[in-house]
Amino acid sequence: MKTFSRLSSEICAELRAADVASPEAEAKFIAEAAGGKRFFQLMTESVSPEAQAKADAIVARRRKKEPLQYILESAPFRELDLYVTPDVLIPRPETEMLVSFCLDALPENGTLLDLGTGSGAIALSVGFERRDAKVTAVDISGNALAVARKNAAKYALTDRVEFLLSDLFSAVKGRRFDVIAANLPYVTLEEYPTLDAEVRDFEPQLALTSPDAGLQHIKRAVSHLKQHLNPGGEAFFELSPPQAETVAGLLSRAGFSSKIHPDLTGRARFVAAKNDG
Repeated sequence: MKTFSRLSSEICAELRAADVASPEAEAKFIAEAAGGKRFFQLMTESVSPEAQAKADAIVARRRKKEPLQYILESAPFRELDLYVTPDVLIPRPETEMLVSFCLDALPENGTLLDLGTGSGAIALSVGFERRDAKVTAVDISGNALAVARKNAAKYALTDRVEFLLSDLFSAVKGRRFDVIAANLPYVTLEEYPTLDAEVRDFEPQLALTSPDAGLQHIKRAVSHLKQHLNPGGEAFFELSPPQAETVAGLLSRAGFSSKIHPDLTGRARFVAAKNDG
C-alpha cells in the first residue's frame, strides 16, 4: 500500500531531478490536488489509482516547467486564493506589498483604480480587506478581465469591484480616484528572451513587456495621472529596480512628489507619487 506521504516523497524526487526550485513544497501541493484534502489529512491514507493518475499528469506538466499555479489554476495572494490561467500573470509576493501601500493610503470610503488588473489580485484584495472602498479595475485584455470577474464572483465582490476593458485610462475619462495602483508591463524587449523559461514560455508577454526600455506603459500612465488622481491622492507603481530613479524623476517633472520604496529584499521596487494639488 502506497501512502500519500510516500507519494509526496516520490514526486519530490522527480521534481528535484527536473530542477524545480521548491520540490518539497510543490510535492505536497500536488499530493493535495490529487487527494482532494490538506496534506496532513492525507499522509497515512492509501493512494487510489485515480489519485496516482492525477498526480502523474500534474508532474508530467511540471517537469516541462509549466508553472504549478497554471496547472492547478490556483495562486495564493494575501487573504485570497485566486483562479489563474495563462491569460494572466501569476501574482507575485512583492505585489502584496503594493496592496499594503494602497490600503494605508486609502481614506475611509475612498476610491481606488487598479491599472492593468490581470487576475484582479490588487483590486480584489483591496475590496476584500476594505469593505468601505469603491474599487475600479481596468485591463486591455478581455480574457484577463474574464479571469478577474471569476475571482470577483468567488469572493462575492462582483457588486463592489467594477471591471472595465480599457487601455490604461481610456474607459475612465473624467473620473478621479483617491489611490491608483499601477503594476504595468515593465520588462524590456531585450530582457524578455533571457527570462526564466517558466515565465517566458508560459506567462502572457502582453502583461510583461513594454517598449522604450520597459517604460512605455509607465510613461503613458504618468502623462495622464494628474487628470485622474484626486488632490492629496497617491499612486503606486511597481517596477524593475533599475527603473525606479527614472520613474521618480518622471513623476517629479509631472508635478508630483515622489518616493522610492524597497521590497522585502531591499531592492527599489515601488515608486509612490502624491498629488499635492
